[in-house]
Amino acid sequence: MTTSAPESALDVISELLIERLEIPSDEVRASAPMRDLLADSLMIVEMAMAVHDTLGIAVEEQELRDATLEEFAAFVDARRTDR
Repeated sequence: MTTSAPESALDVISELLIERLEIPSDEVRASAPMRDLLADSLMIVEMAMAVHDTLGIAVEEQELRDATLEEFAAFVDARRTDR
C-alpha cells in the first residue's frame, strides 16, 4: 500500500485563490502579499472560510492581511502539524 504525501498548504491555498476566488493564476505567486490578492474584506472572510472548510484550520482575518502567500501557507502548514 502506498500513500501520497498531503498537498502542501501553498498548493491548496493557491488553488483556492484561483478556483474559488477567481484570482488570475499569474498573480498567485509565493511572494505576493495576501492583502494584494484579497482586494476587500469580503474576499478575506471568504478565504478564511475556505481554508477552514478545506484544511480544517481556523485563521484570523489579520493573519491573512499581514503575510505573503508563502508566509501564510507556512503558518497554515505549522498549524496542520500541531494537530
